[in-house]
This record gives sequence, structure tokens and C-alpha cells, in this order.
Amino acid sequence: MARDTATHKDCLGSSKYETMGLEASYLAQGQGTRLLELERSLAYFRQLKLNTQTATHIQLTSLFTVENDNGKQQVLWMAADAGGLMVTYQKYIITVITPKSPLGKALLGKADGDDFELNIAGKKCTYQVTSLA
Repeated sequence: MARDTATHKDCLGSSKYETMGLEASYLAQGQGTRLLELERSLAYFRQLKLNTQTATHIQLTSLFTVENDNGKQQVLWMAADAGGLMVTYQKYIITVITPKSPLGKALLGKADGDDFELNIAGKKCTYQVTSLA
């Protein structure tokens, strides 16, 4: 629909202030990019082989819990794609993170009980890995 709007003859502006067609083209481009990202993520998860052995350190496909210095816990899953996706499973909200993110980089190779620090918006935050599935 955004593509059709961007190319429709009625949306071509007669002055530089009539930008509906241009705005629709930006929207269509963003939607196309997002579609490619989703297709890539779907292909990744379809071919993913989960490691059923209990890991001793955080790696790709690890499911684990971290606790910040305020006592708030988060359940995280390390994947190569779809960072930021949140999935509800039973009573848990699981957030997908990737090794490309600052949190993912800091967590790779950590073990149960390890502490680490991360600067978020100029503030130093301390975390601990509290469980590793």
C-alpha cells in the first residue's frame, strides 16, 4: 500500500511542500528492509540446532538469568539474530539478545555466578549471572 501510494499520480506533489509521495516512498523502503530482516531471522531459526547438553558458559543458544544491582532479574536467550524479541513462556518473559549487542558481548563466556559491569547511558551497572540452563 505504501509503494502504491508513493507511485500514484495523485500523490506527486505540485510543490516542495506536498511530500505525501516522498513520505510514502520512505515508508515503503523501511517496510521492505524490515521484511528482509524478518526473512533472514526466520531462515536462521529454521536451521538452528539447539544444544541439549547443559552448558557451563554462555554461548549461542544459551538460556540464562541475570540479576542487576537492584535485584531485578531477566531471563535471556543468546541467539545470532532477532535481538530484542521478547517471548512469553509459562510465567517467564524471555528476551532474545545477540553477541553483537553490548550486553551480549559482555555475557559471552560468562558462567553461573560471574559478575560483570556494563555502561548504559553513561551509568555503570553491575550484573550477575544467576542461573544457566
